[in-house]
This record gives sequence, C-alpha cells and structure tokens, in this order.
Amino acid sequence: MNDEWSSMSYDGAFLWGAANFSGRPPTRLVIEGVAVGVVTAGLIAGVVVTGTLTGFDTMGSVVGVIVGLAAAWYLFATNAGRVLVGAVALLGGALAWWIPGQTAQAVLAARGESRTVVVTEVHVHRYEGRDYVKNSCSVRRLDGTPVPTEAWRTCGATARQGHHLTMVFDPSDAVPPTDRILPATAAEALAGPAAATLALMALCCVTVIRAQP
Repeated sequence: MNDEWSSMSYDGAFLWGAANFSGRPPTRLVIEGVAVGVVTAGLIAGVVVTGTLTGFDTMGSVVGVIVGLAAAWYLFATNAGRVLVGAVALLGGALAWWIPGQTAQAVLAARGESRTVVVTEVHVHRYEGRDYVKNSCSVRRLDGTPVPTEAWRTCGATARQGHHLTMVFDPSDAVPPTDRILPATAAEALAGPAAATLALMALCCVTVIRAQP
C-alpha cells in the first residue's frame, strides 16, 4: 500500500511539480516565479511587437518562440511539472504567432486610412470536398504602385480587373494594408494578447513555485 502511495505521489510530482511545502509558498519562490514570468512574457511580447512594427514580423515570431522554448527548458531543468512545462511552451509559442496579427490590427485601428485601390487580377480559390469558392484580388494603388497584400473580404464573386475596392493603410507603412473589418480601437485589438501575456506570467510563476521540493 505504501509503495502504491509513493508511486502515485511520484507521478503527481513528475506531472505537476513537487510543491512539498505547507501553507503559503516561501517569498523567495514567489519572487523567482514572478521574475521568470515577467521576463518570459515580456520578452516574447516585446520582440514580437518590435518585429511587427519594423517589418520583421516572421523573425519576431521565431525569436518569440525561441524565448518560450528557452523558458520551458529552464523550467524543465529545475524538475518542474512536465504538464506545466509543456503548457508554458505551448502558450508561449501561440502568443508569439498570434501577437503580430493583433498588433497590425491595433496599428490600423489607431491610425489607419481608407484608400481606394484598383483590382489587377482576380484569383479563384476552390476548396474541394466543401463545394466552396472564394476569391482574392491582387490590387494596386491609384498611382500604379502594387499593394503587397491581397484583398479578400471585398473581393466578391462580381470582382473584375479594373474594379475599385477600399483597403485600410498605415500612413507609416509599418504594417501591411487590409480590407478586413478592424476592431473599433487599438485597445480592443490588444485585449486578447494582453490577457494571454498575463496568463503566461501567472503560469510561469505557478510552475516555478510548484517545482520546488
């Protein structure tokens, strides 16, 4: 019976962390946990936002994923619960790939300008097995400058070469234009990533605290 109980305790510690202290966690553990959470989440958000605003969104996301994996490896090395370590890696990676799109929406919601563009080519996308067809349009500005992103939402079944569409542009060209429906404010666009960043901080903190024997 004792052997079975010991095995169950070991499995629980392996999955969720030892956390063998009683009562409130020691202050030093709380400080360490907060530090790991702030550094991990802050670095991921910082490098990804910076990458998006400087035109290196993919690189920013890759660096953000690396930061998340590095934090997970650090926690793994401290014998943290494997479930919590995996959750940190997954949430950190998801955050790194989600933030660029939301940051771009926030920029366009804050200072975007609606401009007319001209359709240069219509692309028909057929989704086999779903009986579904969707168009996308390559477009250019009125001065002839090609637009690097395609129009999707406003490129309907009747779209033809030479038709005029409307897209939202960033005057500073920090983020690509879009014809998507944008959030009303930048704060609305960033509310989700902000909540996820706080969740990652809290998860890192809990993981560090529970890792201590």
